[in-house]
Amino acid sequence: MGRLGAVGLRAAARPALSTSQARCLSTFGLQRPRVILARSEFRALQQKPRSFWSSSKPAAPVEKTEPAPARVEEAAVPEATSATEPLPAEPDASLDATSAVPSPDAALPPVSVPTDVLPTELAASIPPAPLQYGDLAALGLAGWTPAGICRWGMELIQVSTGMPWFWTIVSATVITRIILFPFTVKQMQSTAALAPYQGEIAALKDEMTLAQKKRDSLALQRAALRQKMIYQKAGVSLGAMALAPFIQLPVTLGMFFGVKKLCDLPLEQLKYSGFQWVPDLTVADPTWTLPILATVLMNVQISVSMRDMIGSTPQMGHIMNFLRVLTTGSVFLMANLSSGVIVYLITGIVMMTLQSLLLRQPVIRRMLGIPLVPEHMRQPVPSMMDSLRYARQWWNEKAADVKASQRR
Repeated sequence: MGRLGAVGLRAAARPALSTSQARCLSTFGLQRPRVILARSEFRALQQKPRSFWSSSKPAAPVEKTEPAPARVEEAAVPEATSATEPLPAEPDASLDATSAVPSPDAALPPVSVPTDVLPTELAASIPPAPLQYGDLAALGLAGWTPAGICRWGMELIQVSTGMPWFWTIVSATVITRIILFPFTVKQMQSTAALAPYQGEIAALKDEMTLAQKKRDSLALQRAALRQKMIYQKAGVSLGAMALAPFIQLPVTLGMFFGVKKLCDLPLEQLKYSGFQWVPDLTVADPTWTLPILATVLMNVQISVSMRDMIGSTPQMGHIMNFLRVLTTGSVFLMANLSSGVIVYLITGIVMMTLQSLLLRQPVIRRMLGIPLVPEHMRQPVPSMMDSLRYARQWWNEKAADVKASQRR
């Protein structure tokens, strides 16, 4: 018959294959599927009479025999099935759906992996979800106490701006110093206004101390009345001067204990500070860099503030020098504090130092209405040797007083 007759005979007598038995040769379905017959079918076709013309008579009924399963080969699959492995005669429709290759443009659904099945190192490196409004209140960390209000303010700053917690603590500290700045200016105005009357005020204080020792209530009231008249002449209110410390102290301590509570819990978000130098705000600085830096800045701040002492007793300068000595030992105490607390302390010290240097400028003082104080009214700053001689003299005087009292 020839090759053409054989091809036509095979095309006419070829058994129909189901959809699941014809597979796409290309992975992405860009080519047309080609049906490949198994060897058993090809041999059965060769044994039938080859005729070029097809007969018009209906074909004789064929006994229902289970046809040999067709073998489908895939050119793109690296591991092909063996030739002897039969395919199921009636495959499940679910297998066809799962065997279909998805389009490369189709988006795969996100797969969430629980952190409890991850390794410990990998789970620890995954940062927690950022805070939302009201999270600290739900944890019982925000309230109407000074520390609770400060923590609520830090949450408001962090959630609103999205800043890392390192810069959140720095920003909250700067904002608190700005809030307290008007009270500091008011206090400096009162102190500068009383500078010309410091001699009279010091004499009245000695008189009041002597009256207390003698238990002379009349002399004590007379001295207090004269002091009130001096304050009125200077235009200073005793209530305003007494109110300023009661406002500054709660805010300062509130920020300290507010940050300390967040770091001691710890709040998981503070473990990712967002600053490479201080990666974890909930632990102490292992390099001791922050405690040493805080101690140095504290000494600088005390030295700067000593030059602004007005109307203080001569002993105040020596007391400030002894505070400078004591701060050197505070480095061991601050080494046990968390890094977040020391970041707050450093920021507060820097802000107070800059504030002192700024309010020392004559232009700024005129703008804020702070009177200029002549140099002769300022207390001289004693040196460390002067403070050491003062301490020795004070000790000798106290020892002599004790001996005199024993003789009596």
